[in-house]
Amino acid sequence: MFLVLLLGLYVAAGELLSSVRSCPSQCSCFYHNLSDGSKARSVICNDPEISLVPVGFPVDTSKLRIEKTAIQRIPSEAFNYLSSLEFLWMSFNTLSALNPDSFRGLINLEELRLDGNALTAFPWESLMDMPSLRLLDLHNNQLTSLPTEATTYIKNLTYLDLSSNNLLTLPTEVLSTWLSAKPTQGPESSKMILGLHDNPWVCDCRLYDLVQFQKSPTLSVAFIDTRLRCSAPESVSGVLFSDAELRQCQLPRIHTAVARVRSAVGNNVLLRCGTIGVPIPDLTWRRADGRPLNGTVQQETSKEGITWSILSVSAVSYRDSGKYICKASNYAGNAEAVISLIVSNSPKLDGNQTSSTDKKAKVKKPNPMGKAAYQEKLVARYVVPTTTSPSLPTLDPGLPPGLGSALAVASYSLADKVTPGPDPDRVVRSVKVVGDTDNTISLNWRAPKAKNTTAFSVLYAVFGERDMRKINVGAGQTRVTIEGLVPRTKYIACVCVRGLIPKKEQCVIFSTDEAASATGTQKLINVIVITVACIIAVPLTVIVCCGALKRRIQKYWGKKSKDIQDSYVTFETLSPGTKAKGLEGEYLNRLNPEESNRLLSARSSLDSEATAKIEGQPNEYFC
Repeated sequence: MFLVLLLGLYVAAGELLSSVRSCPSQCSCFYHNLSDGSKARSVICNDPEISLVPVGFPVDTSKLRIEKTAIQRIPSEAFNYLSSLEFLWMSFNTLSALNPDSFRGLINLEELRLDGNALTAFPWESLMDMPSLRLLDLHNNQLTSLPTEATTYIKNLTYLDLSSNNLLTLPTEVLSTWLSAKPTQGPESSKMILGLHDNPWVCDCRLYDLVQFQKSPTLSVAFIDTRLRCSAPESVSGVLFSDAELRQCQLPRIHTAVARVRSAVGNNVLLRCGTIGVPIPDLTWRRADGRPLNGTVQQETSKEGITWSILSVSAVSYRDSGKYICKASNYAGNAEAVISLIVSNSPKLDGNQTSSTDKKAKVKKPNPMGKAAYQEKLVARYVVPTTTSPSLPTLDPGLPPGLGSALAVASYSLADKVTPGPDPDRVVRSVKVVGDTDNTISLNWRAPKAKNTTAFSVLYAVFGERDMRKINVGAGQTRVTIEGLVPRTKYIACVCVRGLIPKKEQCVIFSTDEAASATGTQKLINVIVITVACIIAVPLTVIVCCGALKRRIQKYWGKKSKDIQDSYVTFETLSPGTKAKGLEGEYLNRLNPEESNRLLSARSSLDSEATAKIEGQPNEYFC
């Protein structure tokens, strides 16, 4: 029994001596007291000459500090045998790279401090090997981003310091994790501590949630330093988050003026698409069949904030036929629109036909660029070749630029109904646009010399577009509603007698947003006028009523009964029938001046209504 006891003491002493001897020569090993009175082993390695992570640390090490060394990387599973390690501090080294399995085996680690190094990235998936980790200090490194996948691994952290790095923005998923964080229950810290200051933040829509989050204090999250500042763009550089006004990101919305374009071989075609979104989306073109684009692209932004992209295809051929895809992209996502281009044979001319219209068309060549359909730029329009078909009718030279070819095409489609010129007895006048909504307008006109059987046609299109749409209007109607218009787009509409060509004064150019706002303004003016009229009329009415009431009171209460009777007799005497001569003045003088005036007024009124009657006929006038 005694021998067994001696053997146990010998083994224990050997393990103790072994553990002491296993402390690396470049490090210092000692015990430190814990709050519960027990002791735990600590190891400190701070020799500047150390370039590799030492090996052979005591297995019962609870706290390991490797600081101010020349270590540049941590190899795989460098600490996998230190299952009792709770604190790992590797501050102010020259670490530039970490492996995903560098911290494998540290199942009891609670604190990991890697501040003051040169890390450009952190293996966030390595947090799965440290399920007990609560504090991660990465400040004063060179991190450029916090990836979206980090959201899965940082949920258990209660302290995360990312300050003094090169972070430009934060993903929405990470922000959502912090926004949804709830205070932990217990006597210890009930908030998540975040360090985000001293980063070159780009204050755009991606930081909208963070800015709003920082402005509104919460019980679940606290910032180490609340003075977060914008570094870019230049307009908000140096501005505190609390003073910044940002917009939320919005998905791109894309639209085209036309979905299908037809063109003859050899024409120049412009395809156009517009987009809005926050931030401003980037627009790109490609062909659906994968073929290379045969054209050039220009981009512009209107004053309304709409970004337009124009694809110019010169001298189109059959190879250019197909679907063209316009794609808008920004941080929030992307959207696409498709325009179909159909190239067909060019119209052939009859060599025996010649007209003055052809000669004029040859002398004055059309402008290949023309006017724009929106903000003075083209949406989708064909450039008419120098040779013009003789079958096209002569157009009014006063029509707006870019409309001539469109009306020519619209009129050519009604060639069997076209007459040589407009009938002066059927001229449409006073064409006006009334805006209902951004998508609907009403078109009014006057035709004072039109017959009851005269029917009208309305031609309309995006301003600058060649193909015009037609609406037939029944006889006697002078109003039509056009639906399905594109908001904030300029249009042209013409009204003419069916079968005739519209003239300049029969066309009107309008913008859908301006028409709607003008109508709203007119309604507001009407309401104001009616309100002012009521304010003026009501007091006048009250004054008149009060005057009449005053006279009525004076009549019944201010005079004697005899005077009242005399008033009645005088009124009868003043009738156009039997008058008591010489008595008018006597009775009038007995009454006050106001009553006299009233009776004289009554007399004038009765005299004006009197008819030729036989003298002595009884009177039927009543007071």
